[in-house]
Order: sequence, then structure tokens, then C-alpha cells
Amino acid sequence: MKGFAQYFSGISIKNKIFSTNILIIIISISTFALFANIVSQKAIIEKAVKNSSRELVLIDNNLQTLLTTVEDYSKILATDFRLQNVLYTDFLENSHSSVTDHVGGLDNLSMKNTLSEVISNIVEPNTNIKAVSILTSNHQWVDVGFADNEFASRVFGSDPEANDHSYQPILTGLMKFKFRYEGDDDVFAVSKTVIHKDTGKTVGMVVLYVKETVIASIYERKMNYKGGNFYILDRDGKIISSQNKASLYRDFNEATSISIPNSTQEENSFFQGNGREKVLVSTHRLEPLQWSIVSVIPIDEITVERKEINQLIIRIGSLCLLLAFIVSYLLSRSITRPIFQLSRTMRDIRTGHLTVRSSYQSSDEIGYLNNVFNNLMDRIEELLAENVEEQKIKAEIEFKLLQTQVQPHFLYNTLETIISLIKLNMKAEAITAAKYMADFYKISLSKGNDIISLREEIQLTASYLEIQQLRYVEYMEYTMEIDEEIMSCSISKLTLQPIVENAIYHGLKRKNGKRLIKDHGTPLG
Repeated sequence: MKGFAQYFSGISIKNKIFSTNILIIIISISTFALFANIVSQKAIIEKAVKNSSRELVLIDNNLQTLLTTVEDYSKILATDFRLQNVLYTDFLENSHSSVTDHVGGLDNLSMKNTLSEVISNIVEPNTNIKAVSILTSNHQWVDVGFADNEFASRVFGSDPEANDHSYQPILTGLMKFKFRYEGDDDVFAVSKTVIHKDTGKTVGMVVLYVKETVIASIYERKMNYKGGNFYILDRDGKIISSQNKASLYRDFNEATSISIPNSTQEENSFFQGNGREKVLVSTHRLEPLQWSIVSVIPIDEITVERKEINQLIIRIGSLCLLLAFIVSYLLSRSITRPIFQLSRTMRDIRTGHLTVRSSYQSSDEIGYLNNVFNNLMDRIEELLAENVEEQKIKAEIEFKLLQTQVQPHFLYNTLETIISLIKLNMKAEAITAAKYMADFYKISLSKGNDIISLREEIQLTASYLEIQQLRYVEYMEYTMEIDEEIMSCSISKLTLQPIVENAIYHGLKRKNGKRLIKDHGTPLG
């Protein structure tokens, strides 16, 4: 944490603002996306549960309608007057002769044609009924359709009076039934005894066959989730209808590895499994058959909408993040640009460009800071100018003071030298000394100018050296080698004379014997 704080404190203000804004935006978008994901998942699951329950109710209604329709067809067929007349005629003939001697009745071709005509109005393609079987009172299954009569005899027996106790249609469970031209098929059967409407006698029984695929088509049309499965279970938990025909007749728990809890509720929804194997199981009780309709929907199919929502959130979040990047960059740039401009101005001033000023103008805090800085630099520049002027005046005063100190000292010494030469009767040398002294003061006074040409300064210095050579003839001599190109340059008055004077007093006078003062062409050489 300490290292991060040090790193963060070391980056620029622009990057601090930019990275902080981006971090806040990323956290905000991530939090929103997580919250939206949780809310959307909950809403989608609740929607799936409601849709599943609604589907089961619709399947129940359609299935009830189908079964009721089949039962109605069985009632219509059992009460058809032509069928009743044929079966009643066979019943009367059967009551007056033995079964073994009976050769009339339904063996008559016209009677079979009558029954075929009656049945043809009931079976497909006009209805969902696959076939119809008719059992007569003489225990004979009539061969008038696609159903195999011998197989019907084995399944339902040959006694129509076995169902005499019930006047309502009876629905069987799922069973394998043999058809004459198509082989075995999974069907449900609805049986109805035929009661003669005038005598009340049981004259036969009709059996209608409905294929399991007809039942399955009801819920196959209602599937809202791809990959979901519907099952219809009997009271024992056996599968009697399913999209997967291999699971028919099997125990539901064994076939699907899904345990349905024992519940008295007609509707129940719950989740089972983990991870990608997690499924939503919804059950619905089908009364009065005591069947159960079960839907099994994988959680991945339910959350397809959530994936689409997540993709939408990701796209919107990416767009917002991109917009946030742009806005954060522009914001950080707008804030830090005047600061960087002020910083560059400070660096320029530090390198000596004191006249540089920050050009940022604004009414915000940074604009105020720029104005204060510019005013401060203006004041500093004024103070520096004043200080330079003061130092210049001070230097001039000191220089003039030095000049006033040098000239009287030199004047006194020169006069003493002239007097000494006159006393020694060296009038020519005295005149020469006076002439050099006149040249010296003529140039040094220079009408009050402090700046003279180098040529004049050399003449002044030469006059001084000539006088000194008259004084110290036994100690010194001099030569001057000056480049003519620099003679026109300007120089402060009495710059070389103090140097030469120091060379004489601090150099030659402390040495034994005669010494040479030599100038090699530079004013300060």
C-alpha cells in the first residue's frame, strides 16, 4: 500500500485525474452491470417459472379438450342408430342360437359395410383417432378398420358385459397396440359399452385408439424454450408421453435422474442440479386422471435472455467507458493544460528568460494563479532592474572614487619627480615628464567620459609608463605590442593603468635588478 501511494504521488496531475476518473467509472459501471445482471436473472427466472406454469395449464386444457373430444366420439359412436341396429340384430340372433352355430349377423357383407361407414366418420384423417374396434355381444371383434382384432381380444377380452357396470367412457394408460398395416404403435384407448337405447341391453363395446404422438403434439407446439422437455406421467410415475420416445413406459426418476418431491399441491416449480446441468422442473396435476404434466427446462435455455441482456450491458458499458475515457481525458487535459503552461513558463524563467509570461486567461482559480504569478514576475523584474541600476550607479561611484584616488597620488609623485629632475639640472627630462603628465591627464579627464577607445587607453598607459620609467630608470623598462585591429574597441577609462601600477609596485620593486613590463596585445594581458 505504501509503495502504491509513493507511485501514485509520483505521477503527473493529469494522469492522477484521468486514472481516478476512469477507476471510479469502471467501478460504477461494474457495480451497475452486476446489479443489473442479478436483477435481470431473477426477473428472467421468475418469468420462466410463470411461463412454465402457464404452459402446463394450457397443455392441461388442450389435453382435457382432446380427451373429452375422444370420449364424445366414443359416445357418438356408441349411440349411432345404425351401429345400434346392427349390434342389436346380432344380439337377437345370438340369443336364439349357439355361438358355434351362428353364421349370420356380422358375417353379412352389408352389415360390415354399414359399420365401416359409421366408423369412417370417426377415424383419421377427419379426427385424431387412429382406429376403432367393435366388440359384439357374441364376443366377436369386428374386422372393420386398421386395428388388429386378435390383439384387441388379448388386450380387452371378448366380453362386452365386463364393462357393463360403467356407462362412461374409460381411458386406458399408454400401451403398445398392433395395427394391421403399420405394426405396433404407442396408443391410448377409450372404451365405451354400447347400450341399446330402447331395451337398455348391452349389445357391444367400441374402443377408440389415440396415438401417443397426438398427445405429444399438444405440448410440442407450446414449447417456449429450445432444449426443454415435457413429460406426462401416470399415477405411478411412469412416463406415458414424451418427446423422447425411448423414455416411454420408464420410471420418470430413473429416466431423467430428477426427483419429484411428494407434494399435494397441483402446481410445483423447483430447481435441481448444479452448474450447466441445473434445470427448472415444473409439475402440474391433471385431474381426474391423476396424471402429472412435467416440464424440464435447462437453466442455460432460461438464461439465454440474460446472456443477451449481458451482451447489451457489455456493449452499452463499453460505449459508456469509451465516452468516459474521452471525457476524462478532455477534462484532465483542460484542468492540467494551464498548469503545464505555467510550469513551462517557470522553467523558461529559471533558464534566464525573465520576460516570459503565462498567456492563460480565465476567471477560474488557475487563471487567478496565472495572474498572480505574472504580477509577481513583473514586480521581480522591476526590482531586478532597480537593483541593476543601483549596482551600476554604485560601480560608477566606486570607479570615480578610485579615479579620484589614483589621479592625485600619481600627480603628487610626478610633481616630485619633475622637481627632483630640475634640482639635478635635468631640465630636458623634467620637460619630458611634464609633457607625459599633461598627456595622461588630458586623456584621463576626457571631457568627463568614462568610456574611451582602447587607443586612448594605451596612450594614457604609455604616458604613465614613461613617467614611471623616468622615476625608476634603474629598475624597469617596457614594451607594448598591441594588435591594431582592436584599437577601436571601447573600454572603461583607467582600466589598464591600475594593472600596470600593481605590476610595478608589487612586481618590479620587489625584484633585484632591472625588469621588463611587456604587453602581448590584449588589454588585460
